[in-house]
Amino acid sequence: MFRTLLKKNVENEPAPPVGVSDVVFCVFDEKRRVHHHFHSERRLLAEPDLFPLLDDPTAAFESGLLAAAFASRKPASFSLSYGAGWMKHLHVLPYERKWGKWRFACVQLSVAPPDPDGPAEAAAPADDRIGYLLVDPAGTIRAAGSKVPKDFGYSSEMLVGLSLGDLFAEADRGIIETSSADANEAIHGCVLHGLCGSRCDVEVKKYRAPDHLALYAVCDVSRPQFFAEELSQVATRERRRIGQDLHDSIGQLLTGISLLSRSLANGLQREGNPADVDAVQISELADDASNQIRQISRGLMTSDVVQRGFFAALRELARVTRESCGLRCEVQIDESLEFADGAVETHLFRIAQEAVNNAVRHSGATLVEILLTKPNRRPRLTIRDNGRWRNIMENGGGIGMKTMQYRASAINGQLSITQAENGGTQLICRMEVDEPVETKA
Repeated sequence: MFRTLLKKNVENEPAPPVGVSDVVFCVFDEKRRVHHHFHSERRLLAEPDLFPLLDDPTAAFESGLLAAAFASRKPASFSLSYGAGWMKHLHVLPYERKWGKWRFACVQLSVAPPDPDGPAEAAAPADDRIGYLLVDPAGTIRAAGSKVPKDFGYSSEMLVGLSLGDLFAEADRGIIETSSADANEAIHGCVLHGLCGSRCDVEVKKYRAPDHLALYAVCDVSRPQFFAEELSQVATRERRRIGQDLHDSIGQLLTGISLLSRSLANGLQREGNPADVDAVQISELADDASNQIRQISRGLMTSDVVQRGFFAALRELARVTRESCGLRCEVQIDESLEFADGAVETHLFRIAQEAVNNAVRHSGATLVEILLTKPNRRPRLTIRDNGRWRNIMENGGGIGMKTMQYRASAINGQLSITQAENGGTQLICRMEVDEPVETKA
């Protein structure tokens, strides 16, 4: 009977999110009585009626899943696969009311089999990228789902008691709290501030709940990590290609100019023409430019950090910087440092190379220091200068900064930018573990 009444009211409910067959949100008390029920569905395909669960709240406890979650009074999540590719995700968020009374907010998403010929945008978001928060009118999180997107950095227990202001900037929080509920429409453009300083692009959906609460479904829509890795690999390939082009084309042209100028100088000298001095100077300038091109291309094409040695590569970077850029570049290395994985050395060298290039190009520095130390027995790479490029990096720093951040995360490191004691800027990559894990270069 309840199922029949529900079917009659479904037409008035908003459609669920794209890629989801239906959304059901129920709130039960300890006696399994229903205090709230929201249901929206898009029955594009005939779903096998094998696991009704919250579709029929009166029969929701027949499977035993909800009964076990209620008994524990702890957040729980279940995923069921059935039929031909159908999925049903069930999340239970217990919360305590007054006088020790408990209620249980239950969310169910039914996901249809993906259409192999359909657009990727029509696919349902991965269940592990969605977190559920039950929030009171003061903005305090009363309960959180057991599954929290990894990039948020929080566990379910850590979220309880936090404020929405701890997760979102004031402007985003205002939009979220004043948005309409139960519309299944995503609130776009919000940024969630993770526990470890990460910033995740999220979409938020809001549902009305009893006891003056609101349920928020927060979906992480940030670009996945493999994109940063691919970006790094593309940057490496492009760096190598540009270095090769400089060496093979411009380098050879400059060599040709030098030879022709030297030949011209010899001819003018035999004729007693004083212009031979100018020709010699042109040849010398071409030689200098050719040497600089060679040094630059060598730095761009560096791919043998492990073979040459990490320490030697850092010293070579400093030498090339001094000779090609005309500024002081000093190196201090703790020779007792050892790295079990050559990929870690490669990532650290690339970070040093990009940071030195930024200092040379943007800071107006006259001194750049490359420091490789191990305070607290953990490797630390520091690039320090006496220039002024901090604001550029704090405002995003472009693709170079994003690549450095990826490289640091790939080796379990943490990248930060601070003001140096001399008034300049220092970029620091701290290793977060005693022994770096195996990574990919």
